[in-house]
Amino acid sequence: MAGEFKARAADIRPILINDAGSFMTIDGTAIDAIPNVDIGYGTQDSYFSPSVMTFMQAILSAEKLQWFQSSAAGIEHPLLQSIRNHAAAYTSAHEQSPAIAEWVLWAGLDWVQGGAARRQAQSEKVWHRGEFRELADTHWLIVGFGSIGRACAQRLRALGAKVTGVRRTRGDDPGADAMIHPGDLHAALGEADCVVLSCPLTSETEGMANAKFFEALRDDALFINVGRGLLVDEEALLAGLEASRPAHAALDVTAVEPLPEESPLWHHPNVTLTAHIAAFTERAARRTDKVFLENLDHFLADRPLRNLVLKEQES
Repeated sequence: MAGEFKARAADIRPILINDAGSFMTIDGTAIDAIPNVDIGYGTQDSYFSPSVMTFMQAILSAEKLQWFQSSAAGIEHPLLQSIRNHAAAYTSAHEQSPAIAEWVLWAGLDWVQGGAARRQAQSEKVWHRGEFRELADTHWLIVGFGSIGRACAQRLRALGAKVTGVRRTRGDDPGADAMIHPGDLHAALGEADCVVLSCPLTSETEGMANAKFFEALRDDALFINVGRGLLVDEEALLAGLEASRPAHAALDVTAVEPLPEESPLWHHPNVTLTAHIAAFTERAARRTDKVFLENLDHFLADRPLRNLVLKEQES
């Protein structure tokens, strides 16, 4: 974004932080002290950088933080909540949804196509011609029908799958074949081939995927979590996997990240695990940068900001 910043040089003085925790101007001039900033942009790189705490310290110690743009959609992390409360204005981003939806599609296709068995057959040099299902023969239950849920549904329905969405707001949605309220979730779990969690983490959703949740699944169901790790009681998930409810779990998020080495999720034969990478594509980063730059122009012109998060919002 260097060129974009230079085009706004009369209005802003960009300050960058590297993985070593050093601050510098956009031309590479070092800044010895923690700078006092007016605007903050939390990119994916900054959140997952070794210097994230130094970045957060600069943001939270700002004397007058006028606006903070986050690359994340949620604000359930305590540090993000602190920033929201500290900043005069806080905006989020939902540009990761297409990338996350493609991760969900990958996990679903790998499951119905029997990807694990195919890879094993190849590794053992076995000419195995196992049967597999078509995605159009599946029913998906997507819990949390916001930006991510809709992006998943769009791709799944394009391939012929049936989608039922779950959200608090009652009423139909053109992006799904059917919509239900969270109060009806448990009754619907047993009807789905694949269950996806794409909802935010709140006091109501924390631990929602518990023992009763997994007991309600079919014994051939796929369970996917691309929401937050704490949506799932991982002990209950492991117990459910032993009972084939679900038959398989695809997880991009875990309750503790990085996942501890001693976690049985690492080596469980019926778990597909990735390191919270579903949103990590170059296109997603470019889309999020575009949101920031558009909001920056709005901020400088004193116009309303996109994706404004109110202080009373839980997530």
